[in-house]
Amino acid sequence: MGQRSLIMPLDSRLTDVIGLIDTILNDFGGKADIYAVAQHMDADLDDIIPNLNAAIYLGFLKVINGDVVVTELGVKFLNSKIPERRRMLRELISSIEPFKTAIEIGKDEPFPLEKLIMALVNKGYSEFKAPGIRDLLTILLSEWGAYAGLIKKRGDEYIIT
Repeated sequence: MGQRSLIMPLDSRLTDVIGLIDTILNDFGGKADIYAVAQHMDADLDDIIPNLNAAIYLGFLKVINGDVVVTELGVKFLNSKIPERRRMLRELISSIEPFKTAIEIGKDEPFPLEKLIMALVNKGYSEFKAPGIRDLLTILLSEWGAYAGLIKKRGDEYIIT
């Protein structure tokens, strides 16, 4: 089995990731303690962690000496117009699971969610066997993939665009 790719946190939400980057950049000057950010956003740390991890995986944030710092890429993303954000996001998520595998299996034809789940499990991603994975994966593909212009859904099948 090859090296595992990063997995987009299944409970991360694009709007929350953008809000987190925006808060750290504009309310904290680009660098903050994540506990202070959680308190400022009136949120539990457990609710912020999936979005923090997603932002780190995408290269929008990094952790330096215990502080969360907005990267140049994060500033560029935040300051970009929507079409540029979509282009950037499409490029970035294409190397992160489950998008990477969706691209591989959907390059020639539409695919049902079950086919994607099986392909991920066969690659050794046992977390995709979890109960409730269908709902989480549907939301993730629909929200992130659709915004990035990477995936659209037609009936019960997904199409790589």
